[in-house]
Amino acid sequence: MTMRGLALGLALASALVQGADAPSDEEALRLADQTRMEEAAPRDLKLQLEAAALSPRPGEDGQRLSLDLRWDGRLSPAWRGVLANRLDWRFAGSPQRDRGVNTLKEAYLSREFGVDSMLDLGRVNTRYGVAVGYNPTDFLGAGTVRSVVSADPDSLRQNRLGNAMLRWQKLWDCGSLTAIWSPKLGSGPNPDGASLDWGASNPRQRLLLAASYRFAENLNPQWLLLQEQGRSPQLGFNLSRVLGDATVVYLEWAGGRQRSAWRQSLGQPDSAWRNRLAGGLTWTGANKLSLTLEAQQDGAAPDRDDWRALRAQPALYGAYRAGVGAGGGLPTRRAALLRAHWQDALADDLDLTAMRGFDLVDHSGMNWAEARYHLGPVDLALQWQRFDGAPDSRYGASPARRVWQLLFDYFY
Repeated sequence: MTMRGLALGLALASALVQGADAPSDEEALRLADQTRMEEAAPRDLKLQLEAAALSPRPGEDGQRLSLDLRWDGRLSPAWRGVLANRLDWRFAGSPQRDRGVNTLKEAYLSREFGVDSMLDLGRVNTRYGVAVGYNPTDFLGAGTVRSVVSADPDSLRQNRLGNAMLRWQKLWDCGSLTAIWSPKLGSGPNPDGASLDWGASNPRQRLLLAASYRFAENLNPQWLLLQEQGRSPQLGFNLSRVLGDATVVYLEWAGGRQRSAWRQSLGQPDSAWRNRLAGGLTWTGANKLSLTLEAQQDGAAPDRDDWRALRAQPALYGAYRAGVGAGGGLPTRRAALLRAHWQDALADDLDLTAMRGFDLVDHSGMNWAEARYHLGPVDLALQWQRFDGAPDSRYGASPARRVWQLLFDYFY
C-alpha cells in the first residue's frame, strides 16, 4: 500500500473510532499529502560512522575509524548554511603512532535572490565533469584529497577539500551561468592532519566561468573557462546524451597551453597547447545492472617512449609521480576504465560493484570490487583491490599488490 493510501485509510478509521462524520475526500487527501511530505522531509544533519579493517595491513595502519558529518539547513527564508567535515583516524598499534586526518569538505553561506540567482561564500566542493574515472574539467579539484579511503572515483570526489570561493549562479529557463572567484590562501599542502590546508585547496588565485544551454530535452552541454594566476587560460566542455532507453554517451574535454610535468622533471620545460579527454558510454539493463566503458587521454602526459625514459631515472620518476598525483592528471597518455554496478544484485539491498582500470601505455592495471549490503541504517561492505604490472609501472609500483577491506557504516 502506498503512503498516500495508508494515510487515507488512517483518516477514515480515525473518524469511525471517534464517532464523527467521515472526512471528505478532499480532507483525507490533504492528510495523505501532509503525511507524505513529512515522511519525505530531509534532515538538516546527516552523520556517517565508518569502521574499516584492512588485510594485509599496508604498514601499521590496518584499522580506521571515520566520522563524516554534513549539516545543510535554512537560517532564514533567503539564507542557507552548509557544513561538511570528515575525520579519518588510522590506528597503528600504539597511541604515539596513531594518526588522524581532518578534511573540511565544505563550510559556506548561501544567499538566494528570488528563484533564479544565488551567491555562495566560503569553502565549496565543486565537482565538474561527466566522466566516471578521469575528469579533465574538474579544474578546482586537483590536489584536494587529504585521505584516500577507497579507489572508487566517486569517493575521491566526495571526500576532499572544497575551495574557498565566492560563487554566483544565475538560472534561466534554458540555461545557467556560474562565476567563481577563488583567492590564493597558501603555497602548498600542509601535512598536519588537523590543518584546514588552504595551501592545497587554494594554491593560487583562480577565476572560473561555467555556462550551459539546453538545446533540447536531452541535450544540455556545458562550457567552462578557467584562468589561473601565472598560467594560460584553459577551456572545458561537457556533454552527455541519452541514446534509446538504456544508454548514455558522454564526452569531457579540456584544452589550453600547458606545461608538461614530465618534461620539467627531466629539465626540459616547455609550454604548448595540450588536450585532455575522457569519453564513454553507460548501459543500464532492466535488472538494474549498469556497465560503463571509458577511454581517457592526457596530452600533457608521456607516451610510450617518454614513459620508458622517465622510468629509467628512479629519482626523477618518483618526483614526477608525486607531482602528477597532486595535479589531477594521468601519469601516462592513454588509459581506459571498465566499471559495472549491479543494484539489488542477487538479493534485495545487496549491491555489487566491480572496476578495472587499465593503463594503455605500460599495460598495468588496477582491479577493485565491492559487495555492499544495506540493512536499515547500517551498511556492511567487503572490498577487494589488486594491482598488476611491472614493479615500476603506473599500477605495479603500489607497495601493496592485493588488499582486502571490511567496512561497517552507520548512517543517521
